[in-house]
Amino acid sequence: MNKYLKILVFVLVLWALAYSISFLIFDETPTLDKKVAIIPINGMITFDGGSSFFIEGISGEKIAENIEIANNDNSVKAIVLEINSPGGTVMGTKVVVDAIKEVDKPIVSVITESGTSGAYWIASQTDAIFADELSYVGSIGVIGSYLEFDGLLDDYNVTYRRLVTGDYKDIGSPYREMTSAEEALMMDRLDKVHEYFVEEVAEGRSMSVDEIEELSNGIFYLGMDCVDNGLIDYIGDKKDAIAYAQNLTGNSLSEVDYEEKESWFSNLEKFSMMSSYFVGQGIGSVLVQGDKLEINV
Repeated sequence: MNKYLKILVFVLVLWALAYSISFLIFDETPTLDKKVAIIPINGMITFDGGSSFFIEGISGEKIAENIEIANNDNSVKAIVLEINSPGGTVMGTKVVVDAIKEVDKPIVSVITESGTSGAYWIASQTDAIFADELSYVGSIGVIGSYLEFDGLLDDYNVTYRRLVTGDYKDIGSPYREMTSAEEALMMDRLDKVHEYFVEEVAEGRSMSVDEIEELSNGIFYLGMDCVDNGLIDYIGDKKDAIAYAQNLTGNSLSEVDYEEKESWFSNLEKFSMMSSYFVGQGIGSVLVQGDKLEINV
């Protein structure tokens, strides 16, 4: 009995030692080190991260959540948004903008390949914007385009039976031509979103609305031209943005990435979705679900 007791004690000691070592090596609890949070914004921004055809969507809601987490973390002294995005849906973008406005510590953005439309709106709300000389920047404008199949349906003798209880209930339907009244209504909505967009950028960049209006023709600019026109502050990369953030805090900061790790299953799912597109699901989804006119920035 004494022999078995010694073995048990020995095993327990080994287990406790192994547990202690693993705790020291793999402990992921937050430390008191001063940090800079790196939050990536890559791809088309939608509210929930939904994808469409080849374009992978990222969740504006998730980005906003990461910004909020970093802002509430006392060990995080600054935030850097690493942007490579063509923009996205209005609400997918706005939820990120709203989160930035709640930040009470330095927040800097760096545009890598592209920071256009809604992605530029996000960048414009930060304390400083960095971009490479050849980065695509700006493209301030709003789009609400859609496909119409009414001519194609006529060619194949397919009839669209319109049964609605409101004159504008099926506005933007791909199965019939948009009326002039409907087009005027949609342009009114687009103009209002555009005006809001311009005012937000003007306020974020400390520029006049007239100055931003001159740049809000939908054209993208190269980074090399954007210091002079006021769309960015500095030519530089991620390293420069982090150094700038450190200078704002007066601290030496260690980097912590807020990038969401994708599971093997999610990658497999994306591959499956893309494969399905190639055999016709993409076109089919437009035909079945195409009666939704979406406004993007």
